[in-house]
Amino acid sequence: MGGYGSGRRIDFRKTTESQCQIDVRVMKKQGALAPGASGNILWLRRDRETGSIGYRAEDRRLILTYQRRQKDGEWQSIEQVIPLTWTYPNYGGKRTWFLCPHCCRRVAILYGGNYFFCRCCHNLSYSTQQESREDRLMRRARTIRCRLGGGANLLEPFPFKPKSMHWKTYEELRREAETAHQMSLFLAGQRWRFFR
Repeated sequence: MGGYGSGRRIDFRKTTESQCQIDVRVMKKQGALAPGASGNILWLRRDRETGSIGYRAEDRRLILTYQRRQKDGEWQSIEQVIPLTWTYPNYGGKRTWFLCPHCCRRVAILYGGNYFFCRCCHNLSYSTQQESREDRLMRRARTIRCRLGGGANLLEPFPFKPKSMHWKTYEELRREAETAHQMSLFLAGQRWRFFR
């Protein structure tokens, strides 16, 4: 118990946040999935364009056109067909989904690489899956502070009760935030003591 290799395993997979993504909900809201629609999808980082692809919508499918660099440095033109499917929720309406071209799973988001596939086919993880327990506790404390109208800085005084909130709810949130913060500090202290 507690020997070499025990404890939390570190996940070195790429994260979903680090990849270009296409969200079917955003495209539907913009009218980009209507048959005949076409345009470009741009990805920006710090107001600089980091990538773009063209798309055109047809009946029951979306066609992506883009270029990717091969290992030998040459550019290859790709035209990838993404099938569309729909579900009909119990309370009415119609929900649009992508079908992953690799595994045929129904998904809302496709992630870029050489081709656009679902999270599982690209073996991506969420950044929160790579957090330690103390990081998750600190994130919880910050989330509560922001919910109460304060900042995310844990060194600032705890925010005052919002006008519309019951005192009982406020006290429960305050207790939860303080417990999460204290527990995260305790765990971080334990870790530093172990490595000294």
